[in-house]
Amino acid sequence: MPCDAIICDWNGTIIAYRNERPILEGIAVDVFKACFPFHPFRMARILKTRRELETLYQEGRRDNEFDFVREMFRVYNERIINGVAVSIIYRSIEKHANKRQTQAKLDHRILRPIKECHQAGKTTGIFSAGYKYGIERILAVAGYDRYFDFCEADRLREDNGRAVEFALDVYKRKPTLLLELLRDRNMDASRVAYLGDSEDAQGCFEIVGNTVLAFLATEELKESYAQKYKAFVPANEKDLVNYLRHA
Repeated sequence: MPCDAIICDWNGTIIAYRNERPILEGIAVDVFKACFPFHPFRMARILKTRRELETLYQEGRRDNEFDFVREMFRVYNERIINGVAVSIIYRSIEKHANKRQTQAKLDHRILRPIKECHQAGKTTGIFSAGYKYGIERILAVAGYDRYFDFCEADRLREDNGRAVEFALDVYKRKPTLLLELLRDRNMDASRVAYLGDSEDAQGCFEIVGNTVLAFLATEELKESYAQKYKAFVPANEKDLVNYLRHA
């Protein structure tokens, strides 16, 4: 079906990280450093929290029913993020975005075709439960931010220069919010291509007219969604380019 717009997930689609854990861990380290030497109790709490998080990571790997992402954000928000100067968090995100290992996680097999589609006049955007500012800064460092018309993602709630929490407004609500996004931007769902990589994309795949599995998706999911949604599974970058040109 003809395609006027392309909407991409972020974690696991454009970047190889599966969630925001790398960003959160970097922030925790920088908050810890900022506490030295005048806030020893906060430093001790951060160290204790990091040990608790290691246990949490182990639980997340063992139990498929365990909502690891929600619990991870709860712990970070309550024990580390809340009350921290927003400037510390922004500096940490900037450092994370500029790291070589962060930039190496970007999948240019997705980014290059998106750039081409944008230059050809198609609407392109990101729709993610990831952190909006982090996504934007990583793309800016890579030189791709100008090729996305919008980025709808979760945000950091602030109050008078202090962080309150990383909100999870998009997480687990994607289908409902995608319908709102399409309506607000006057996009015809039947003429939209959605690129995703996980079961979180399932509800979105039921809404749009063109569905594509990211290169980073598991082989099991590719096979399953190709059957269930007739999703396109590109073999390589050229394959994806041809599909998006003619969809």
